[in-house]
Amino acid sequence: MNGTRVVFPERERDVTVRVENTSEQPVLAQSWVDDGRVDVPPEQLQVPFIVAPSLKRVEPGRSAVLRITHTPASLPGDRESIYWLNVLEVPAGQKDAGNQLRFGFRTRIKLFFRPTALADGVDAAPDQLVWKTAAAAPGAGGRRVVLEVANPTPYYVSFGKVESDAGGTFVSAGGGMVAPFDRAQFVLPGVAASTRKPATVRYMVIDDYGGRTTITKKLEN
Repeated sequence: MNGTRVVFPERERDVTVRVENTSEQPVLAQSWVDDGRVDVPPEQLQVPFIVAPSLKRVEPGRSAVLRITHTPASLPGDRESIYWLNVLEVPAGQKDAGNQLRFGFRTRIKLFFRPTALADGVDAAPDQLVWKTAAAAPGAGGRRVVLEVANPTPYYVSFGKVESDAGGTFVSAGGGMVAPFDRAQFVLPGVAASTRKPATVRYMVIDDYGGRTTITKKLEN
């Protein structure tokens, strides 16, 4: 797909996503939107988005355009909502293929529904995050240092990486996301709570276009 996420502005009737077949054989691409329940079959989901075409044959080296339409639904107007766009690609059957076993490849990316009132301000959200150390988390070998982030904004903020200085070097706690007006925690692996308390956090944020920016901040007491 041409992107790592989809942003659906409330003011738009629909948005499009391009799917490319880079393999050497035709594929059948099945597309749908889920609400976070990754294992629920598409026909059992009730989400305010329709993807068309829901099933499309894509030839080798060609692409197809998926159109996502927002159906009438009551979604919050004071914050973003999140869903996930799924594309399952299965090699198309061939007459002479016999009883060959075919495997599907599923791609799943975030879909953010952005209310009209929030059209501006998303770029400033990462700088408004507040970071601190939280209560230590239990783990193998003892309790570990935990970083907690508070998000006072109406936007989801996604992290490619979160790391903090501990024991004289930066340690990565992996990536993740924090929801609007919510908190999230990141455990620093291998950093015992008895070590010197970290003073700085460095986090890589992912924007609407998949671009990445690194921000460094002092941890609050």
